[in-house]
Amino acid sequence: MPPQKQIRAKIRRWYVPDATYFITAVTQDRHPLFSDDANIELLRATMRRAKEHHPYTMRAYAFMPDHFHLLIFVPDNTDISKLLQSIQRNFTRNYRKEHSITGTTRLWQRGFWDHVIRDDQDFADHFHYIHYNPVKHKYVSRPEDYAHTSFH
Repeated sequence: MPPQKQIRAKIRRWYVPDATYFITAVTQDRHPLFSDDANIELLRATMRRAKEHHPYTMRAYAFMPDHFHLLIFVPDNTDISKLLQSIQRNFTRNYRKEHSITGTTRLWQRGFWDHVIRDDQDFADHFHYIHYNPVKHKYVSRPEDYAHTSFH
């Protein structure tokens, strides 16, 4: 029997100008990259720099050990795919430099998941999902006890 060919569905994105997006990006093999506070700060700095070239407004966030969630408003002059590509690519470059890594390093699962927020209820649902994510994953018993979210 021939080896099975891995099939990956092509992700179709809705590009909506002046929209709020819920984003999830996951580390390669769910490695707990963001268990280290220094890596979270490196991600934050990378996101701030990406904002200079791909403007967005942060509405909510949660940086979990092996993934992050964002709720961001993206103006019509920003491409959500280019924004996330910039964040992931530049974080990887910065991480390699910070840790003196010279070889190839893959830190992210391919792609990211996005959802265009449709109305106020959808916004509220995703806003609360982000802040309760650390509770869901049993890192804390109350959202306010997790340091790396916009809950505060």
